[in-house]
Amino acid sequence: MTSARAPLPAPAEAAASAALEKLHPLLEPAPPSWMPQTVGWAVLAAALLLLSAWLGWRAWQRWQARRYRRLAARRLQQLRALLKSGHTAPAQRLAAARELPALVRRLALAHAPREQIAPLQGPDWARWLDRSLPGADAAFERGAGRRLGDWAYLPESALPWPELDGLLALIERWIHEHRPPEPAA
Repeated sequence: MTSARAPLPAPAEAAASAALEKLHPLLEPAPPSWMPQTVGWAVLAAALLLLSAWLGWRAWQRWQARRYRRLAARRLQQLRALLKSGHTAPAQRLAAARELPALVRRLALAHAPREQIAPLQGPDWARWLDRSLPGADAAFERGAGRRLGDWAYLPESALPWPELDGLLALIERWIHEHRPPEPAA
């Protein structure tokens, strides 16, 4: 087999090698710096860092402030499971039903002054609950929550069991949406 390229004669090869050795190696530029070219970029980066830290802190505060709602919603789900389960003992079912008004009261006490909440009973309590729920349309005075207080004291046979689903839905809505009410006019 013959090669496609004929080898250079020895003197030409020596001259080519000598010429190549006289060449300097290519100079590579320094890698670009990661430092900003102006102070403005550093200031902007610091401002963005501070802003993101502040937003994260505010989000954590809001999350912590809503902890009472998450706990109440979790407890309501546990009570709903006890009330709806066919395997719950009658005494457990009655205890779960009796806890519904107390759960609402505890949640109200978590975000409103005790002096404002503690003395409220009956219609005044229902009106306060309606004022604290946007768009309630008197749901606690005349709607599904009108007999909320009955669940705490009536004998088991007199409890309004058919109204339980509507009451549970209203309490769940109240847990997630209630706001401090506007003062009564």
